Amino acid sequence: MSMWWMVRRDDLLAELAGTLVFFGAHPMEDPGIGELAHTAATLAGEYRAGELGEDIRRAGRLLQEAAVELHAADRFRGTLLPVVNRHLHHATTALTRARTCLQSVPRPTSEQYSPRRDESAQASPLAPCPGPPKP
Repeated sequence: MSMWWMVRRDDLLAELAGTLVFFGAHPMEDPGIGELAHTAATLAGEYRAGELGEDIRRAGRLLQEAAVELHAADRFRGTLLPVVNRHLHHATTALTRARTCLQSVPRPTSEQYSPRRDESAQASPLAPCPGPPKP
């Protein structure tokens, strides 16, 4: 049974490392939980400090939530694999929600940068970033 938990942990670590690349982290070959936690916390600080809108800051808060879960998983490293995997799963969920926030942010088009752009035209609003899950 412990072999399954170790494989699951390794799969979650690879998934987390790949997801953090979406947020701007450098690709990691064989990341440790502590390294992922540090990377998520660093990215969270960058996103929360930005002035690009509420969805960006909300993504930063979710990145910080993932970093907290990763730190908790790191504390249990080597002892209770089911507990480690639960924290890794929660971190994955937080990163998925943060990614959803960023995908709902309107992206500037080439027309928005054109000097001949009609100033009265505005981009259509997109759906807001999902909030925390309801229990």
